[in-house]
Amino acid sequence: MQKYDAPYDACPICGAANLSTIHNDFRGNDIVKCARCTVQFMSPVYSDEHLAAYYAGYYGGGVGDADIVAGQLRTNDVKLRYIQRFIRTPGRVLDFGCGNGNFAQAARDKGWDVTGYDIDCDAMQKVAARLGMPVKCGPLAAVDWQSEVYDLIHAHHVLEHLKYPLRDLGILHDRLKEGGYLYIGVPNIHALSARLKYFAEKLGLKRRHAGKYYDSDHHVFFYTPRSMKNLLSRCGFDVLLTMNGSKAHLADSALAQFFLYQLPNYLYSSSSFFVIARKP
Repeated sequence: MQKYDAPYDACPICGAANLSTIHNDFRGNDIVKCARCTVQFMSPVYSDEHLAAYYAGYYGGGVGDADIVAGQLRTNDVKLRYIQRFIRTPGRVLDFGCGNGNFAQAARDKGWDVTGYDIDCDAMQKVAARLGMPVKCGPLAAVDWQSEVYDLIHAHHVLEHLKYPLRDLGILHDRLKEGGYLYIGVPNIHALSARLKYFAEKLGLKRRHAGKYYDSDHHVFFYTPRSMKNLLSRCGFDVLLTMNGSKAHLADSALAQFFLYQLPNYLYSSSSFFVIARKP
């Protein structure tokens, strides 16, 4: 089985040929940046066959440790509060990259009509049996969506895994109602923590495999708020909200929220960010 495709000769997002290799990560994979749209990605990227083998049984359908699940449900509850600033009444939601179903469970408990999707059909069958909800599975481009459309699509830490983000976001755009919303959460490769690790590595102060920030074992695209906005705009979305993501906003007091959430957001220090966008 061939592990890699041929290297890109143009940006897979905007088509520009002005690409530069900015990093060779701890796995020996080259990370390339587009000068026009600023997105970063592996080049060469893994082959479709390699990725299919990697993701076979990736989730296993388990729900995880009880403490982890409780934390995820609490975090998902906060995410839903952000989403409900824009959608006051729960409607139909597609949990894209459903995984173990913990967001789907939280959304259902808030009154949403949930459908789950993930590439792993075995995992999705287990989620469907546990939660009693409809699911879709398999390669995204091959899914039979019929005429189904949604008020909201939730994609948390999924896009960094997608080899064809332009195509896949186009599919998701088609699955949203007019005026529907898209939630995306991804790692922030321009976060202060990532930049500090990068410079520490260049200075020889950090081993290449320790505290990794380009996780090219399974991440193939790497985003910043700017490059994500460029991508979403190209796919026909209007970006309404971009925030540095942090569990700190679960803090109850205003003082704790400021130091653990608002201040890191201003300093760009969180390792991830989320976006809420709208289909016009």
